[in-house]
Amino acid sequence: MPLAERVVRALAATSAARVSIVLAPGDGEGRALAERLGIRALTAESSDEGRAASVRAAVRAAAPDSAAILFALADQPFLEAADFEKLFAAFRAEPRGVVRAQYGDQPGSPALFARAHFPELLELRGRDGGRALIARHAELVRSISLPMERGRDLDTPEDWPA
Repeated sequence: MPLAERVVRALAATSAARVSIVLAPGDGEGRALAERLGIRALTAESSDEGRAASVRAAVRAAAPDSAAILFALADQPFLEAADFEKLFAAFRAEPRGVVRAQYGDQPGSPALFARAHFPELLELRGRDGGRALIARHAELVRSISLPMERGRDLDTPEDWPA
């Protein structure tokens, strides 16, 4: 099962109103995955720029009534639906700012941004995604503790546990 499929399946099992995947132009395998799982495929037109291009594509496609948007990475396949639900619950309890995962003393992804931050997300450029926005609004950030092993990302085939 492709890494992205694991993450998408976990998200699809949550209370999220809609799940989309952001792909590079010409990613036929990713489009086939989206079609098979019944989710929307979005294109990051400037995908060579980095994460910010994906963030902008997702924000542009957000429904007008979306209270927030959650960004999850395809290379974190150990996250479960319950982990995403913890972030959603924290946002529902106080629907403003940013809710992000925390693994031990390390902040990380996924991160959920309130609609008030959509204009700033659309201005992001480069590889860091929402990191700069989180730093600018530290007083509005809530970190939700998730199990350390769930935050593990797999950047190379060697990272996959034996």
